[in-house]
Amino acid sequence: MRNHIKLILIFCNILFPIMSLFSQTDPAWDNTSKSNWNDAFKKIEITSSLDGKMQNAFLYASKSKAKKPLIISLHTWSADYTQKDPLTNEILARDWNYIHPDFRGTNNNAEAMASQYVIADIEDAIQYALKNTNSDPEDVHIVGVSGGGLATLAAYMNIKYPVKSFSAWAPISDLESWYWESIGRKQKYAANILKATSKDSVFNAEEARRRSPLLQQFPKDLRKNAKLYIYEGVHDGYTGSVPITHSINMYNRLVGELKYGSVKLEDIMPKAVTDTKLVSEKEIISLVTKQYNPAFDKKDKLFDRNVYLSREFENIKLTIFEGTHEQIPQALGLIPVKNTSNLKYNILCLGDSNAQNKGGWVDQLKNMMPNANIINISKSGRTIGFDNNGKKDLNALANIDDYLNDAQQQIGNKKYDFVIVCLGTNDTKNDFADKQKEVVVNFETLLNKITKHSLIKKSKPKFIYVTPPPMRTKNILDKYKGGNERIEQLIPQFTTIAQSKKFSVIDIYHPLLGILDYYAEDGIHMADEGQQIIAADIIENIQKTKK
Repeated sequence: MRNHIKLILIFCNILFPIMSLFSQTDPAWDNTSKSNWNDAFKKIEITSSLDGKMQNAFLYASKSKAKKPLIISLHTWSADYTQKDPLTNEILARDWNYIHPDFRGTNNNAEAMASQYVIADIEDAIQYALKNTNSDPEDVHIVGVSGGGLATLAAYMNIKYPVKSFSAWAPISDLESWYWESIGRKQKYAANILKATSKDSVFNAEEARRRSPLLQQFPKDLRKNAKLYIYEGVHDGYTGSVPITHSINMYNRLVGELKYGSVKLEDIMPKAVTDTKLVSEKEIISLVTKQYNPAFDKKDKLFDRNVYLSREFENIKLTIFEGTHEQIPQALGLIPVKNTSNLKYNILCLGDSNAQNKGGWVDQLKNMMPNANIINISKSGRTIGFDNNGKKDLNALANIDDYLNDAQQQIGNKKYDFVIVCLGTNDTKNDFADKQKEVVVNFETLLNKITKHSLIKKSKPKFIYVTPPPMRTKNILDKYKGGNERIEQLIPQFTTIAQSKKFSVIDIYHPLLGILDYYAEDGIHMADEGQQIIAADIIENIQKTKK
């Protein structure tokens, strides 16, 4: 099956003369030293349905009354369930259900490493989480990197539960190939594979192949409605431990079977010469040798990363990006969770650039509430009560009557069900650093004016105040320096005032603190996927207070 690709791997080995002399250090994603967990994540025990053994895991149950997605995050090759997961901050920010199972721990024993016990443990973890959280059973997602990527692919090929999506980052797909690649690089992983698959010191290639997702039976009918995403950094195999061929081969094999009924790469690869849905040997060799694609589409981005190759067929997608052996920090933002609502309210939004910008939280509300009528009177640079950059029209307090009169014209004879206010970021700029007491006074006056306007008396809407999001504290424009600290000091005062005016308050500042830096390139304005967090919180608040 792998004759064509073995030629490429042999060629790759020629490219790594230094690696054959010196062993590589473990990549960062196989780091097992960090194990401190937030108290929100509870250690639990799950009895195996296969052999009765106890499996440990960390579990987070959403605090929401509404159904939320379930994320199964799989640890790396050399780790177990205690390995600190960088996704946890965002899990808390999104308030999604989450489980981090052990699935037989480190990949250095026969029960681990994509065995039948691993598959059973992952399935048991899903069932436990579904029973003990408010998870939507139709919104279950598996994600893993490195050894967790191997387990993700193994789950895709083997588990029975109808998982909605599988995201495999820098995965191993062929344990036999990786054994020899690890031998060549003098890495510990070869010894791990030997220990897990062999009863003596002789490598059991047959057992390694049996555990390899690349060579397993593809359950096409079971995965008809499931999405598989394979992500790989183009430098992996050089600065990481898993050559990019593992990802490409897995993609080609699955697509080849779907399109041509072929399960062997030697039968599939000739078709890739003319079939642009597949990745050809020429493209593979070019990516492996150049670690770059001179003809890449500069508009095709994985957040801030260049994408050098992207292929997609039906529900299977491959992405080779500028990176190494890693899972990017925004991985959860790429998972296709359910995020639409049938709510049909009339909603007025008053905010600043995070609300006005394309892809901002108002756009996300419109996408997530397609049946709602959302009027946006937000403006970039708007303040609560100052002439920002000398522009009087950006002063909400001075112009609120005009804003609301305009909102009345836009709604016509209808009534607003909700009015959402999200202001305060621009009032904390350096220009207004010595006027923060005025900000508080202006805020209270603004809310008073809003609640007494004729539009409000006519509509009698519910009010929502969304706190300003956090700002980056370093590597930010001078005009925003110190702004994050000022926002933090203002939020308790804003909250007290807003609640006294019958506004529901949504605190987005604190949940976003741990993830802002990788969703907001400029430290202020988050990418669409980050703005979705704000929109989701608003929708949940609306659902709680709906008439």
